[in-house]
Amino acid sequence: MRNRLLLPRKCRAVGLLLLPFAIALLIAYYQFDFSLSFLKYHLVDGQQPDIFAKEADIVFRRGFSADYTGTVAMVVTFASLFMIAFARLQHEDEYVEYMRLRAMQLSVYANYLILVVTALVFFSTTFLMVMEINLFTILILFILIFNYSIHIKPKMS
Repeated sequence: MRNRLLLPRKCRAVGLLLLPFAIALLIAYYQFDFSLSFLKYHLVDGQQPDIFAKEADIVFRRGFSADYTGTVAMVVTFASLFMIAFARLQHEDEYVEYMRLRAMQLSVYANYLILVVTALVFFSTTFLMVMEINLFTILILFILIFNYSIHIKPKMS
């Protein structure tokens, strides 16, 4: 049975190659306030925010600056985890499809359990930081459970 929704096998290697750099950038951004200069955006006083604005918006009157380093790091991390998780294996059959479904189901259950626990334990901005990290848990848990059930569990029995 051929699943057309899976990515090509090469995407797994690309995801594995990108993941360490993306995680390093995430850690550097959140722990050490690292920033890439070409991802900074600064709107100076009096400058029009876009070409269609007739006059400066009240939000942009005193200037505006943004740093997209964290956003790029999160997007690259999502993309690399997605490529690792949903790349086609060399031998795709009904067993692998069943294991994918089971791993996804278990990872969603575990993610919601983590969500409930963090909602009870963390508050304020710490809760938001934990939720940003929690965005990755479904994919990470899926990858761990799926690879365990495909590669390690059959060798144990």
